[in-house]
Amino acid sequence: MPGSSATAPESSARNGFRPAVEVPVLPVEPLDTIRVVASTVTSPRITISAATDDEDEAAEELAEWLRSNGAERPFLVASRHGQRLLQAVTGATGAAAPGVHATQGWARWCSRSARRADTVVAIGGGRCLDAGKLVAVGAGIPFIAVPTQLSHDGVCSPVSVLPRTVGGVSESLEAVAPHVAFFSRPTLIRSPIASLRAGIGDLVANPLALRDWKLASDAGLERIDRAAWHLSAESFWLVEPLLEERFTSECVEPDLIGLLAHALATSGCAMRTVGTSRPASGAEHKISHAIDELFGPRAHHGAQVAFASLVSAALHGLDVEGVGRWLVNVGLPHHPHQLGLTNDDLVGVLLRAPNTRPGRFTILESVCLDRPEAEMLVRSLWSAG
Repeated sequence: MPGSSATAPESSARNGFRPAVEVPVLPVEPLDTIRVVASTVTSPRITISAATDDEDEAAEELAEWLRSNGAERPFLVASRHGQRLLQAVTGATGAAAPGVHATQGWARWCSRSARRADTVVAIGGGRCLDAGKLVAVGAGIPFIAVPTQLSHDGVCSPVSVLPRTVGGVSESLEAVAPHVAFFSRPTLIRSPIASLRAGIGDLVANPLALRDWKLASDAGLERIDRAAWHLSAESFWLVEPLLEERFTSECVEPDLIGLLAHALATSGCAMRTVGTSRPASGAEHKISHAIDELFGPRAHHGAQVAFASLVSAALHGLDVEGVGRWLVNVGLPHHPHQLGLTNDDLVGVLLRAPNTRPGRFTILESVCLDRPEAEMLVRSLWSAG
């Protein structure tokens, strides 16, 4: 959208680069039309462990932190990656390991056992946390998130993504956001670097999702919530300096873990503010969902979203080469072949994408690609294949 981009924040200016994608500026509204949401939406309390290299110390810290936050009789939803962290937790009324059986029905079944607890504590990756959110909803008790990976911004969001059946396509469901979240730096430092790259990739999409939200607002279909908008923008600005440097295992250190955890939590709070994923999910997420539906997941969600951001940037008329450079620097997929897809596969994905989330207006609905146009777009982005 010509003329709608903001000046890069000072951190970008100091680093001497102009962002490939900038957050669009919102028009100034009269003061009496601005909705104040801070008083009605409470952000979760975020704690990042003091321990930086000893996971056993972090486990003791977590146990004490849970007690201090009122989790005296927790129901535990924990993956195998969370077993070491929960070793010091006491007073649990029950436990469940989601694994491949973490479906919507599985979560409802677990919620019956969780009703004797005072809170649901989920310790694991994205599927584990999403399952825990639905267990908490069914049991009618608070939810606490303890992520073991930083691969996406759903930790603090009110959205759960789970399939109805084992092996089925995941669906986005309204759930419950955590009222508190604990990030163990020793655990997260040891997580696969691919998951950290995906977490950064998920945030690359935020300024593009905001452009789509503005499109919907300009069309009179939605109203923008300014608090959520600025939280989403802030989460992108936090990781923006990381995009201009090569992201390798040498980059993974305690301060980076703290920064990425804060950025992903901030993006989740943006979604919490409006109760939907709108501030951080636009056309790029629809494209990722279409890949899942047609071919099954090909990478971490955040990695697929980052890849799809190339298409969204092209449709918005932005700096595609700059976005591609970001993806190369971070180590994210930037060609269909890296996801095991052909150019023809991607054409099918683009035609399918608008139907993955009916009612959410994005650049895809604005341009309404037919097959020849989709083929031309794919050829312009990836001439070989």
